[in-house]
Amino acid sequence: MPSILDRLRAGEANLETQRRILQNALLPDEDLMEAIPILVRQNDVLFQDAQTLLGDLNEATQIAYFENTDTPPEDLSFYLERFQLASEPKTSLLLNPMISAGSLKRVASTLAEQFLDLVVNNQVKILEEPEIVQALQANPALSITQEQKLDDYERLLLKDLVSPAEELENRSIKEIEQEAIEEAKDWVKTFGTDKVTKKELTPDPDESESVLKQVSKMTVPQKVQAAIKGKREMRSTLVRDTNKLVCSAVIRSPRMTEAEAESYAALRNVQTDVLRLISMNREWMKSYKIVMILVKNPRTPIGVSTRLIRRVSRKDLRLLKMNRGIPEVLRVTARRMLSSGK
Repeated sequence: MPSILDRLRAGEANLETQRRILQNALLPDEDLMEAIPILVRQNDVLFQDAQTLLGDLNEATQIAYFENTDTPPEDLSFYLERFQLASEPKTSLLLNPMISAGSLKRVASTLAEQFLDLVVNNQVKILEEPEIVQALQANPALSITQEQKLDDYERLLLKDLVSPAEELENRSIKEIEQEAIEEAKDWVKTFGTDKVTKKELTPDPDESESVLKQVSKMTVPQKVQAAIKGKREMRSTLVRDTNKLVCSAVIRSPRMTEAEAESYAALRNVQTDVLRLISMNREWMKSYKIVMILVKNPRTPIGVSTRLIRRVSRKDLRLLKMNRGIPEVLRVTARRMLSSGK
């Protein structure tokens, strides 16, 4: 037999039943937190009853619901935008990473002073929805420090990815690259490094096509700027560029992540300079996985591979000595290391 909550989800309860549920709290507190958005969406006349009930519910129950990342984002937004919430529950809601950036934008201009830092310092959502900055700037409760931080965000978000081609014509690539690196460092200092998982490295066809169109109109100096200052999608495209200055600039970008290094280390359609530069990064070379990927990539310069193979475990050496996909010199080296008792 369907539960009361199931019947509510299915829209099977009439208005009188819905009102009785809210006025008499006929469900466990945890279920009421889920039921409130359902009931108000179905009948907005129930809003005041819902607000009264919410005010009577235990704050610990509200906090548990709002900090749960499995709570539907649309319910988090509904509570944030429609209801008066106590301080601690509202703080939990604002800290939930599943809250939508659009919802934060809609409430940013009216947030109370005590909650502003939670949004001002949420760089992830600001990058997702830059208009949050303008909404926050309209909030009269902003402190001077918060205003300065928002000004920094705005400057970085609005800065052009590349300069006009004519402005770069008489400048050296080295100068252009160094200037772009400083700007990228400034970005990382403000927003942090890009949060990229291996799954997210799979290119989106539509976005890739858009980036390719952008790149096709760029000069080499502009590509160098884009390789260093651009987003992950831009780096993923330019790392395959046939111009060594461009693809190398990708690896030098302060915005490059270890997850990207791991992905690029396996590419067989890149300039060898890309793989050499990856192997020269001390932080990335702490990853045994990246070391193995470079060793197994036949595109990796042999001098790099023979240096890195000395870090390979005996178990993997046994596999390498039989791997026909790597150069003969590496198979011979693997056999020699095994026989010498590495």
